[in-house]
Amino acid sequence: MENYTPQPFFCRVCKGLLELNRLDITIAALLTTTFSLMFIVAPLAATYGLSNTAIYVAIASAFATFIVFLEIRQERVPKGLLLILSGVFFQIIYSKFLLHFIDMNTAPYDAIDYLEIFGQVLLLACSGAGGSIIAVHADRSSKDIDDKPALPVIIDNTKHIEKVIELVNAQNKKISTLLATSVVSIAIAVSALMILLIK
Repeated sequence: MENYTPQPFFCRVCKGLLELNRLDITIAALLTTTFSLMFIVAPLAATYGLSNTAIYVAIASAFATFIVFLEIRQERVPKGLLLILSGVFFQIIYSKFLLHFIDMNTAPYDAIDYLEIFGQVLLLACSGAGGSIIAVHADRSSKDIDDKPALPVIIDNTKHIEKVIELVNAQNKKISTLLATSVVSIAIAVSALMILLIK
């Protein structure tokens, strides 16, 4: 049994980062960006009276977060739950959080309506995508799953085709012989008829 020496936390984190692939790093960077936009930029914009900008930044970053969550390489059930919970979070919690920073007296009413409508659309999209992912898992893990249809058996008829070709060639030879015999017998019959007519 080897001696185990505990590594400092920083070394374990660095080792874990080195094992990440390019897709994981891209997803982490995109999530950091979208969360920064949602929780820092949008509330700051709303605080400084840019309510339209805050709402549009929140909507765009929430949509980008939804797309990034779809691209995460994860098992089906946790991924589906993550999508569903993110839609619920945006609809119930985040929209209320953002409205805390918006001055309702100066904010255009249509922008707030856009936030509410988009929250409902995002909730439906997240719930639909997450539910579908979980349904695929449920279908693959159920006991009464249908057997996969058997692949069609390909029968090699090459030998039969070669035999048919041989038979056709033999028939062609017989027909050619028959035609040649017929032409010769017709020629003999015509010659005999002409001889009889001339006499």
